[in-house]
Amino acid sequence: MATPRDYPKEVDAAVKKLTAVVRDMTTQMEEQARLAATAQSRIDELMREIQLKDSKAERLERTMKEVQEKAQGATDLATKNRALQGELDAIKGQLEKMSQTYRELMAQQKEAIPVQELLAIYIHLLEDVFGAQPHAKALFLLHGAKTQMTRTEITKTAGHEPTAIRKALGDLSRAGLVDYDVEKETVRLKKRLYA
Repeated sequence: MATPRDYPKEVDAAVKKLTAVVRDMTTQMEEQARLAATAQSRIDELMREIQLKDSKAERLERTMKEVQEKAQGATDLATKNRALQGELDAIKGQLEKMSQTYRELMAQQKEAIPVQELLAIYIHLLEDVFGAQPHAKALFLLHGAKTQMTRTEITKTAGHEPTAIRKALGDLSRAGLVDYDVEKETVRLKKRLYA
């Protein structure tokens, strides 16, 4: 059997060779580890870019949906607008016909209507159609000796229902003919219609 001292050069060469192989393999492994780390870093970077692009794509998709919804709403509004414009045109046409009819009637009515006939028509309209008797009575009373009276005095003198007189006084007040204080129930003639 050979003793360890017999092959020292061969063992030493083999150890050196093995050490060189291990060193080369370690260097290659370190290089592979660096390449793997670089590749992983690039993969991570690409994944972030993909996520960013996915996020942008989702936002773009939402924006496109919103634009489509707004476009649909605008289309609906345009349709409604066309329908309303059609109705407006029809109403304008009807008003124009009424205006034309009025002009034609006025052209036919150029003859003077006698004053008595006109007064008879107005009186009939006021008394029978519009029920203005309480209004006329109240104004007549306030044009007398007293230009200020209570609502109770007017009601008793006029001979109408209290609610009719109350409504008449409110109408006359809105027309600016009398000052009517609802709380104090006083009425004062504001505008004299005749002397």
